[in-house]
Amino acid sequence: MAAEPSLDPFALVRDLVAKLEKGINETANPVLKSSEFSRAANQVISGAAIVKKLAQNLTQRYFEALNVPSRSDIVALADRLQALEDRMIGIQSTLDQIVAPARRAALPPPRRTRQPPAPITEVVGTPKPARTRKPRAP
Repeated sequence: MAAEPSLDPFALVRDLVAKLEKGINETANPVLKSSEFSRAANQVISGAAIVKKLAQNLTQRYFEALNVPSRSDIVALADRLQALEDRMIGIQSTLDQIVAPARRAALPPPRRTRQPPAPITEVVGTPKPARTRKPRAP
């Protein structure tokens, strides 16, 4: 008795992909192992590197003709700017070390503005005098 075909669509896709991969591997392995393919792939990669270098040179010449800075010019400028910032930070820290002791000595001492508490004049437990009303004028 023959096995029933599976109705699972994912199993069908897996089987199809597996058969496709097997067929491609059987066809491509002899081609990829040949020395002719290795030479051709090497030539293609070398040609691509040459084209990339040529495009970079042409782009740089184009930017120079337009008097626009290239990427390398911008990177060099950023490096110089970073070096200047580092030097300025060093100079600022040196100045802070020189001026800090003099600044501390020049500061006046803090003012003493706190007052002692007011003396307590009312004694607890003594009755307060009663308030008297003034008679109304007719």
